[in-house]
Amino acid sequence: MYIIGILLKIVSSIFYLFSGLFWKKIIPKHINYHVIYYRTLFSILFSTITILVFTFLDPSSNTLSDMVKVDIYSWVVTIGICCFSFYGLFFFTNALKNGRYSIVTPFVSSAAIFSFITSYIIYDENVTIFPILAFLILMIGLVIHQYENIATLKLSKEIVLAILSAFFWGVSFVLYPFSINKFGIYNFSLILELCVFGSCIYLLLLKEKKIFPIIFSKSDLAICFLIGLCVAGGNVSANYSLDNMPIYLNIIISVLFEAIMIIIGINLFKERLKVKDWILITAITICSVLTFY
Repeated sequence: MYIIGILLKIVSSIFYLFSGLFWKKIIPKHINYHVIYYRTLFSILFSTITILVFTFLDPSSNTLSDMVKVDIYSWVVTIGICCFSFYGLFFFTNALKNGRYSIVTPFVSSAAIFSFITSYIIYDENVTIFPILAFLILMIGLVIHQYENIATLKLSKEIVLAILSAFFWGVSFVLYPFSINKFGIYNFSLILELCVFGSCIYLLLLKEKKIFPIIFSKSDLAICFLIGLCVAGGNVSANYSLDNMPIYLNIIISVLFEAIMIIIGINLFKERLKVKDWILITAITICSVLTFY
């Protein structure tokens, strides 16, 4: 009955899995916002193609011309949300550059905690025992993992960057529905990518006084192309999977792919995990599951 939703969720998870692997492969060699710059050029291309394809397949869907019909207030709010969301990607790539793939990638799932808190503040949603338990379990896992650093009032760079990434993505994710309702999901995706690109140019001007990063080699540009493709494919299939399967199946598949990410991190990147790392990973996994109830 849910076969289409399950297949789409698996497809989206595979896209995101490979996206993370490509990020980890290229990000140590370059400044992170340089990589985001080139990756986003391809993401903009794929997002535009997606809009054109779905406009052809479904004439009732939002077209590019529909964006000019949206009021100025909605544009300002949407651009603000997208620029805020950019820092989720900025800190995620920095975390991958300075940390371990098998720790950073699953940690991003804790963004659900920040999504819940934001939903409670903005939408005044009811508090259930499950998100509270998720928060407590995550805090216990963090305290155990960072005990020595907490004693000196200093968390590891890997964890700080992962938390910042989860915060910006978790908060902005809750704000997306406003913009999606105004622009449509595919138009919003394009606006998001354009804002990411604009944020990269802002960082280039601020830090380097220029608007173009160094020219990448063909092989590195190919990786950026693949990341852009994976992001576009993952977003489309993930959005459709939510409408075609129950949330518990969505969670189960997500947790399974978290396990795959950990195995890949250990084997492909030769990352060594200690007992405290496994405790934190377990806490993150339990937290991710509980937050959705």
